[in-house]
Amino acid sequence: MSSECEFFNKIADNWDSTRAVDVGKIARLVAMIGLEPGFTVLDAGSGTGVLLPFLKEAVGPAGKITAVDFSANMLAKAEEKYGHLGDITFAVADIMEFVPEDGLFDAVLCFNFFPHIKDKQRFMIHMQSHLRQGGALVIMHDISRQQVNAIHKDSEAVKNDRLAPGETVGAWLTAAGYQVTQIVDTGDRYFIRAVKR
Repeated sequence: MSSECEFFNKIADNWDSTRAVDVGKIARLVAMIGLEPGFTVLDAGSGTGVLLPFLKEAVGPAGKITAVDFSANMLAKAEEKYGHLGDITFAVADIMEFVPEDGLFDAVLCFNFFPHIKDKQRFMIHMQSHLRQGGALVIMHDISRQQVNAIHKDSEAVKNDRLAPGETVGAWLTAAGYQVTQIVDTGDRYFIRAVKR
């Protein structure tokens, strides 16, 4: 098990108390994705499942969500909190090795997770194989890039997990074959949406 995975397993019990959830801001970010009832969604690096109730509301009873995280303890918290919502599959896996059981997704979401991915180009290409044509890969944070990097700088386990400027990540996505439809890199949020051509 990687030291980073151990780190997240250790802090899983207290994770939800480390930062307040801004319900309004997360709801606005989810609205920007463009999810529709019945969509299938992959929540990559789901953690304790902060995004799950928002996604469930967006995709409705006919929608399906797959929550993937390499930390079994974080994902157990997510299932404990949101398993009752129904039609959510919880999968403990490294996202780079994850293979979905039933078909392609309408959207792959990285909420507060992208900096922790070591090989970002490979991740982008790998996620294309999980997306239907026109499906979206969305990278988002409910705080600024500067805040993300400041938080990570102070933790030994994730000190090198940096969030690059939106334009840089947009260029990576374009190079990986996506069409970038939106970049927001401001003082209070980070949001990039790219579509599989």
